[in-house]
Amino acid sequence: MAQSDDSFGCLVLLAVAVGGFLAFSNYGWSNSLWYSTQYGVGFDDVQTDAKPNDCDFIHAPLGDKGCSYKAHVKVYNADGVLVAGENAPKYGSDTKTAKPIISYDGGKNWDWYLGATVPNPKPKSVRVFWVKE
Repeated sequence: MAQSDDSFGCLVLLAVAVGGFLAFSNYGWSNSLWYSTQYGVGFDDVQTDAKPNDCDFIHAPLGDKGCSYKAHVKVYNADGVLVAGENAPKYGSDTKTAKPIISYDGGKNWDWYLGATVPNPKPKSVRVFWVKE
């Protein structure tokens, strides 16, 4: 019984290591794999911009540049409407009139949505881009 417990522990450790690599890796294919799994879209539906290298230690001039880049994500539905990710609005329906409404501040304030209906929230594509910090 002890050998099967060791095998299970190794598999869990391997899964955590692979998950950590995918979560913190900056390679385009790992971003595609990570975000396609996270948002339920196809691997080919994740577009990752090339990460700039001007903050890298070995980029001229050599040394610490005091800057870094952070990945930002925008998720779009089949109609090209932003439905998740950075600065994504929330959509809903007015309880009295059933007209579509939109919030740009996480649901604190709501405005009328100009579209005929609330957008389909199902993700279709993901865009990953880099912002300098």
